[in-house]
Amino acid sequence: MTSGVTSGASSRRLVHGLVAVGFLVMFFSTSVKSVYQVYFADLATHFGRGRADFAWSGSVFMLVTGLVSPLVGALSDRHGPLRTVVIGCLTAGAALAGTSLFDGSLPVFVLGYGLLAAFGLAAMTYVPMGVLVDRLFEQKKSGLAFAVVTNGTSISFIVLSPFWLWLAPKASWEMTFLLTGAFLAVPLAGLAWFAAAKARAAGLDDAQVPLPPAGAKAEGTDASHAPPPRAWSVLRRDSGFYALAIGFMGCGATMAFIDVHLVAFWQDHSTPRGLMGVSLSLLGVLELISGLLTGWLAIRLPQRALLGAFYLLRSCAVLLLLGASEDLRTLGFAVLFGATYLGTVVLTSMFCLARYGAAIKGRAFGYLFLAHQLGGFASVQLGALSHDLWGSYQPYIVGLAALTALGGLTSWLFLRDPRGEAAPRPALQAHPTA
Repeated sequence: MTSGVTSGASSRRLVHGLVAVGFLVMFFSTSVKSVYQVYFADLATHFGRGRADFAWSGSVFMLVTGLVSPLVGALSDRHGPLRTVVIGCLTAGAALAGTSLFDGSLPVFVLGYGLLAAFGLAAMTYVPMGVLVDRLFEQKKSGLAFAVVTNGTSISFIVLSPFWLWLAPKASWEMTFLLTGAFLAVPLAGLAWFAAAKARAAGLDDAQVPLPPAGAKAEGTDASHAPPPRAWSVLRRDSGFYALAIGFMGCGATMAFIDVHLVAFWQDHSTPRGLMGVSLSLLGVLELISGLLTGWLAIRLPQRALLGAFYLLRSCAVLLLLGASEDLRTLGFAVLFGATYLGTVVLTSMFCLARYGAAIKGRAFGYLFLAHQLGGFASVQLGALSHDLWGSYQPYIVGLAALTALGGLTSWLFLRDPRGEAAPRPALQAHPTA
C-alpha cells in the first residue's frame, strides 16, 4: 500500500472497507444503464419513435459519458475519487427520478438521461475507481484490486440483470426509473459520503494531490513537491496512447451493443426470456472470473500480448451472434464475451498507470474513456440504423467484429509491455506545470 496509509490492522480493515464500498457502487451503478436497456423498445414506443430515432437518447448518453470522463478524472485527481463518486450518485439519481416525472417530454428525457445521468455514471465508475485503487495499493497489486472493485458489474449481471428482465413486464418504466433514482441519490450516495469521511479521518486523504511518479524528478528539483504535468501534453505525443485508444474504442462499441441492442437483438430472434436471463447471468459469471484472472495473469504474462488476445477473442464472440444456432447466439456469445469483458478494462488501467504515473492517471484514463464512449456513441446509433434500414443487425455486427480485431492488432504492434519500459514517459519531464 502507499505511504499515505497508516500501518496496523485497523488501517487494513479500512482499506478493505473502501474496496468493498467501491465494489457496491460499481454493482448498483449498472442500474443506470440496465433500466434503459430492458425498457428500450417500450420507451421508443412510448415517445412514438422508431428505434433509430429514439436511440439518439442512448447515443447522447454514450457520448456525454466519454466527454465528461476527462473532467471526472481531473475531479478525482484533485478533489478525491470518493467525493467524486458522491457527486455521481446524486446526479444520476436525480436524473433518473426527474425523467420519470416528465414522462411525456422526449427533450426532458434526453436532457435528464443523456446528459445528467451520463455524467453521474462516469463519476461513479471506472475512472474514479481506478484512481481510488491506485492510491490504496502499490502498482503490482493495483490490477488485481481494480479487478475486484470492477467485478461489482459482473455480480450485477448475475443478480440484477435477470431481476430487471423479470420486473419489466410488471412495472412501468416511470416507476422503475423513479425508485432506482431514489436509491442512488439517498442510500448509495450516503454510503460513499460516509466512506470518504472515514478515509479522511484515518489519514487516507483521498483529496490529496498525488506525488509525481518515480523517476519524474528533474535535475535540481524536488519531485515530491513538483506539480503534476498537463495530461494532454503528455498523451498527444505518445503513440502508445493512440494504440490504447483504438482498442478501447472497440471495447466501448461492443459494450454499448450489450447495453442497448443485445436484448432487442435476441427479441428479434424470438429468444425465450428465460434463456436471455440465463445468458446475461452467465456473461456476468464469466466476467467475474475473467476480471480476477486478468489481475493474476497480468503479473505473470506479457500484458501487451494479453490485451491483444482479449480483443481478438471478443471479436470472435461478436461473430458468434451471426450463427444460425440459438445456443451460439446466446450461451456461446455469453461465454466467450464474458471471458473478455473486464480484462480489457483492467489491462488498460494498468497500462495507463505504468505509462503516465499516478499524478495524471485519472485524467489519462479519462481521455481513454472518451475514446471508449465515442465508440459506444457510434455503436448505439449505427446499430439502430442497421436495424431500421436493413431489418437486421448483421452489417453492424460485422463492423463491431472488425473494429475489435483492429484493437487487438494495434495492441500487439504499437504497445510494449509496461514492465519493460521506464515510467514515466520522458514527456512528463517536459511539462512541469499543472
